[in-house]
Amino acid sequence: MKQIWLAVLLYITALVPAFAAYTPFYGGVQMDNISGTAMLGCQLGKSYAVELHFTKADEHISHTGITSDTSISAAGFSVLGMLPMKLSGGTAYSLFVKAGYERINKDESYYIPSSASLTLPYQDTVSSSENHAIFGGGAQYDFYQNLSGRAGIDFVGAQRSVYLGAIIKF
Repeated sequence: MKQIWLAVLLYITALVPAFAAYTPFYGGVQMDNISGTAMLGCQLGKSYAVELHFTKADEHISHTGITSDTSISAAGFSVLGMLPMKLSGGTAYSLFVKAGYERINKDESYYIPSSASLTLPYQDTVSSSENHAIFGGGAQYDFYQNLSGRAGIDFVGAQRSVYLGAIIKF
């Protein structure tokens, strides 16, 4: 049920810009070393923004017939505090800090062939969910009026993620 409400909220957020001349809404993607993230956000003045995001990561490990497949998905929101700045040439950029919440779902599948365990093949799937606080920061550079690049670091639980992203304002 929560996923349906999230999908409806994202859909409405995506439609609103089509009916307004100027909107503070933006969308973007972020990539780090193991995952990809899609996000929608709303700029609340020059100093604040709120974002919804969905992250997906898949990992496959295989060694001597023993395999492990991990699928991770996460959904959450963040509040950003932004400090707008300008370079000497007049180009705008912002430093930001963020805090938020994320729900992470993991599905881990294991397969051990009979040759490795000396008995029947073993196969199992383990699913788990976790809630974590998000803290992070970084910089956002405005290439054009509606296109920005972002670099930052997020701390989610015990994990650290360094990412690059692109944002389109609509």
